[in-house]
Amino acid sequence: MKIVGARYLVAAVISAFICVLLIGPTMAFADETIKLSEPKFKSGATILTALKNRKSDRSFDSARALTQQQLSELLWAAGGVNRPAVDGEKPGRTFPSGHNSQCIDIYAFMSDGIYRYEPEAHELKLIQKGDHRAATGVQNYVADAPLNLLYVAHMSQAPGSTEMDKRVNVSYDVGHMSQSVYLYCASSGLNVIVRSSIDQEALRKLLGLNNTYEPLLGQTIGFQSK
Repeated sequence: MKIVGARYLVAAVISAFICVLLIGPTMAFADETIKLSEPKFKSGATILTALKNRKSDRSFDSARALTQQQLSELLWAAGGVNRPAVDGEKPGRTFPSGHNSQCIDIYAFMSDGIYRYEPEAHELKLIQKGDHRAATGVQNYVADAPLNLLYVAHMSQAPGSTEMDKRVNVSYDVGHMSQSVYLYCASSGLNVIVRSSIDQEALRKLLGLNNTYEPLLGQTIGFQSK
């Protein structure tokens, strides 16, 4: 009986290992720092196909998590580094930025915690443990969708001579960033929606930010609910 039981255990371990190889590990972190894998640049649909399929959805499968590979590619699409720094400038990013200010941070709210995306290292830094997804919006689906992104602007670093100029510039930037996520999701078969209905003051408090930081948009991502 012991030999038979051991065989079943070995078989189960091998099966689980094969599943990870086939579908990739899913999101389950709670680590202080998560080093993300490199994007697979030859995967996904063409840009024209992604544009054709781009749309907003409000239905998400709460039981199906994104893989770590999908999370890596999605965050890189939103604001990753795509070319090195030149002549003392900041490294190039996947989105155009007014005066190259690059003053918007991306936070990832998942079931185990809140993380800030660090584009130059292509990694996630843990900000707050626990499930705070419901804090990212007023819609019911944000609490159960596997991933909510929050775009936060450093208004003190935003370009412009007036407050209006600064708001216009960060609005352009966050529009470019969120559209890149839309196109990645359309290319990868994921549902996505961008949301402006957020509680800025509550989010600042949750993230430990002062009034020079302004939460701009939320964006919810996941698989289509069954």
